[in-house]
Amino acid sequence: MESRELHPDDAGGTRCYCPIPMSNTSALIELSVAQFTDRLAERAPTPGGGSMAACLAACGSALGAMAFRFTSGEKYAAVETAMARRVEALERLRAAALPLVDRDTQAYDAVTAAYKLAKSNDAEKTARTAAIQSALKGALEVPRETLELSIQALRLVAEGIGEVNPNLASDAATGATCLWSACESALLNVTINAASIHDKPWAQERLDKCRALCEESSRLLAAVKTSVARHLAPQ
Repeated sequence: MESRELHPDDAGGTRCYCPIPMSNTSALIELSVAQFTDRLAERAPTPGGGSMAACLAACGSALGAMAFRFTSGEKYAAVETAMARRVEALERLRAAALPLVDRDTQAYDAVTAAYKLAKSNDAEKTARTAAIQSALKGALEVPRETLELSIQALRLVAEGIGEVNPNLASDAATGATCLWSACESALLNVTINAASIHDKPWAQERLDKCRALCEESSRLLAAVKTSVARHLAPQ
């Protein structure tokens, strides 16, 4: 499987906000939605599920922030300060999640490159194995970060959805669903990389933590659904 680079001429259309400068060869988040989905659909290993998980984390955080921004003014004076605090936190998480879209692709490409290293003698084989293992750890760490950012954002949405402007309840719930999906998708990527890592205690520790966070994400999503059902019930 060959890795691919995005050239400057490929970028264009509607751009996503990202406060961290990205190089011209690492610009998935600079693509339009149509271009990004075109890249996902190509017969190539990257970008893949890990990059999409990070994208979902950013989108879910953004939707939560939008819904909470509308929970302001005289009618929501009692909760406006708390909502503003959540918006600020969600925006920080959104900014942190966006670079992970590209970092996940870079991490996978590093694994692919390591597997292509020479193995004609024992020294080369040893170096190749070490490079592969190092790259696999890197490929596990990115979705782990995605999962941790996603659960933080989901906690914030779940915390505030009971008090959200009812007109934005479905938007907040959609954001929560994106964040839950980001958690599940990130766990799958952690799991597949953990299986090939020789340092089993290192991998298992991270896998166990990620599984626990995913269990929490399911509980949080269930709580969000309960809250939003009350908001959407006929009056």
